[in-house]
Amino acid sequence: MNVQMMDGLLGASSNIKLSGTPISVYRQASAEGDTEKMKRALGYTGECAEKAVKYQEKLDKGMKAEAKAEKEKAELEQEAAIEKRREERKRAEEGTESGRPQETDSVQISEAAKAALKNNTPVEAPEPIGSEPVTYTPAGEIAAAPVETEPTVSFTA
Repeated sequence: MNVQMMDGLLGASSNIKLSGTPISVYRQASAEGDTEKMKRALGYTGECAEKAVKYQEKLDKGMKAEAKAEKEKAELEQEAAIEKRREERKRAEEGTESGRPQETDSVQISEAAKAALKNNTPVEAPEPIGSEPVTYTPAGEIAAAPVETEPTVSFTA
């Protein structure tokens, strides 16, 4: 919240509250039938209302300035984030191009393990068991396999 907004809010609020006094004087003068007093009271009320409108305009200008500043700040932050990502990408590309080894794990196999691998014969994969699918009941017992039927399609209009 900027100074212009605070000034607008406080000024408009206080002038609206101040207009309550001349309005009460107007009502009292109306009850007494004093037209001159009524005119003066309405004049003061009008002045307070005009000041409140001016403060409202000041508040509106302050709100627009605040929105503009926030938008500019967001754009600057976005540009900074984009620039940071570009720099990080550039550093990453430079790191891979300079011949520097990437951070990777390496594995060394001992001579004894190599000899053991040469002596072993590869294990053959077991053949899959050709059984029918099984369905279980909620009690955990094997249920009878459902009878397969041909699918049917029916259309109604």
